[in-house]
Amino acid sequence: MEKIIWRANRVISIETKRKDESRDENVYVLAQMINKAQLLVFNLFNTDNNWENINLDESHVLFCTSVTRQFIKNSNIWTQKVQPLTSYMASDIVIDIGMGRRRITLWEGTPYEKSLLLSGRGGGRLVSRLGGEDKSKIPWIDPADNETIDKYELSNVRIYAEFNERLYLCYKLGRNVDPMKDLVFDRPIPLEYKEYVDIISS
Repeated sequence: MEKIIWRANRVISIETKRKDESRDENVYVLAQMINKAQLLVFNLFNTDNNWENINLDESHVLFCTSVTRQFIKNSNIWTQKVQPLTSYMASDIVIDIGMGRRRITLWEGTPYEKSLLLSGRGGGRLVSRLGGEDKSKIPWIDPADNETIDKYELSNVRIYAEFNERLYLCYKLGRNVDPMKDLVFDRPIPLEYKEYVDIISS
């Protein structure tokens, strides 16, 4: 495995599983490094890690989020010879879940019942981080405001292997999903998220 050095506009592919995990098929996703450790993730998945004839100018962006060095170090990642998307402007607006902790129980009364501790007190506010300081856009997001919740990323920096499993779920469910966001806003949690929940509660 090659050593990956962070460089703006470098295009990479990421294996959407933990190194010690066994699946019937490996799934890879194409992404692009952006300044300040932000990762631009495209709706481009495959099972052979072959990315010939890809035009990112014509590809759909799933989301852009911040990741840790720990994610880059621990994930299976390959540099790809694909022309980067240079016209993308990362948003400075994010969902801040605030301080504190709370415990929730999932799938109560079933064989899959699980208790876990989450950051924040539930819900969040929409803020702009332009210029390095938080400026409130929406003081507290209505849990029924799905348009806002789905449009913006959490301010959380994503880690291995939580983020790898999120990427796999985007592939599996065929859309941009963020289990952490669904947990924060007390949305219904499908059993497809079980592996994700196991990861963040271990």
